[in-house]
Amino acid sequence: MDPAKIHRVHGGLSGRHRIPTIKQRFNVSTFRQAFSFTVVRNPWTRLVSAYRDKLSDEKSGGAGKRSIGMKIVGEMRGIKDKEELRKLYPTFTEFAKWTRQASWVREP
Repeated sequence: MDPAKIHRVHGGLSGRHRIPTIKQRFNVSTFRQAFSFTVVRNPWTRLVSAYRDKLSDEKSGGAGKRSIGMKIVGEMRGIKDKEELRKLYPTFTEFAKWTRQASWVREP
């Protein structure tokens, strides 16, 4: 993803980091001597976790984000009937494909 488009994914939360707060708490020389690091979570693990925790019917019955699950099933399977959608859950493959093609990550 183009770093210039990060704002489109995270909306108003983009750029809200703790650095300004830290700079206010410490003097410049302390801040310059600080060691910083970043922990990055494996994107595949994160995708699987999001599916299992929020959308699958494994643990929570997909209750966390049920409306999104219904939207995914509707778009991926071409189903428009709300009653039918309420009974269905997206597969992981549908979720992954939908995430890739979802409008919030598409080019304008």
